[in-house]
Amino acid sequence: MNNHKTTIAEWIHAFRPWTWAASIMPVTLTSAFAFYLQKSGGISVEWWLLPFVFLAVISYQSAMNMTSDLDDFKWKVDTKDSLGEEKLLVTEKSTEKPWKKVAFSVLGLGTLIGFWLTYHLWQAGSGLHLLWIGGFGLITGYYYIYFKKYGLGDLLIFTIFGPLITLGTFYVLTGNLSLMAILIAIPTGLINCGILHANHTRDISFDVKAGVKSLASIAGFCNAQKLYAIFIFGAFLGVGTLVVLGTLPLPSLLAFLVFPIALANVKTMFKASSEDPNTILTLDEATGKLQVAFTALLSLGIFIHSLIWA
Repeated sequence: MNNHKTTIAEWIHAFRPWTWAASIMPVTLTSAFAFYLQKSGGISVEWWLLPFVFLAVISYQSAMNMTSDLDDFKWKVDTKDSLGEEKLLVTEKSTEKPWKKVAFSVLGLGTLIGFWLTYHLWQAGSGLHLLWIGGFGLITGYYYIYFKKYGLGDLLIFTIFGPLITLGTFYVLTGNLSLMAILIAIPTGLINCGILHANHTRDISFDVKAGVKSLASIAGFCNAQKLYAIFIFGAFLGVGTLVVLGTLPLPSLLAFLVFPIALANVKTMFKASSEDPNTILTLDEATGKLQVAFTALLSLGIFIHSLIWA
C-alpha cells in the first residue's frame, strides 16, 4: 500500500512547468503581432485580457501533461526503466485517484476562464468562436494518447501549440479571426514539434514495446533524426519566408541569432544512436530552451519594429 503523501512541490513537478514554453511563447508572439497591427492602425486590442489567456493556456497544458503521463503509465509506456525525468506514478509517489483529481481541477480552472472569455467576447459582439477553438484543443489534448498511438501526436501538438493557440489568443485580444495569426504560428509550432520529437526519438524502444506508434518509431531512429532537423531548421525557414511575404517585419530576423544553438541541438541529435540514446537524454529540454530564446527574439523584433517604424 502506498502511504506517500504527495507534496506541493511534487504536484508542481507533475505539471511539468519546464514545458510551459510550448504554450506561453505562442501567446507572447501573438501579443507582439497584435501590438504591431495596433501600432499600424489596423486593430484595437483589449490588453487587460492577456493575463487570463496566459493562465488559461498554462492550466490547459498542465492538465494535458498530467493526463498524458497517466495514459503513458496505464499503457506501460512509462516504466521504471524509462529514460527522462522521474514520473510520480511510476515511482508510486502518487496514485491514479488523486492524480485525476488534481488534473481535472487544473483543467476545470482553464475551462472556467475559457467560458468567461467566450461570454465576454459574445457580449462584445465577436461571436462564439472561442468555443470551437478551445473545445478542439480540450478534446484532442485529453485523448492525445490515441493520436500518439497512430503516429499523429506530432501533428496534433503542432496544431494545438501552434495555430490553435495563436488564433485563439488573437481572437481574444482583438475579437477577430485572422489567417495571419495562423501563419505566424508555423515557426514556433515546428519547434514545439521538435521538443516532442526529441522525446519520442529518445523513447522509441519503450514506445515500440508498449505498442505506441509515434512518428519517431514509425520513421525509425535514423529518419527520426532527420525529421528533428527538418522541424528545427524549418522554423527558421518559416520566419524568413514570412518576412519575404511581408507578414512579419524585417526585424523579426533577430530570431536567427539563436541559429547556432539550433545547429548545436541538431548535431547532438545526430550523435545519438538507437543503441545508445543517452546522448539525447535532455534534448527535449534543450529544445524547449531554444523555443524560449527563438520566440522571445522573434517577438522582440516585431515589438522593436512597432515602436520605431509602425
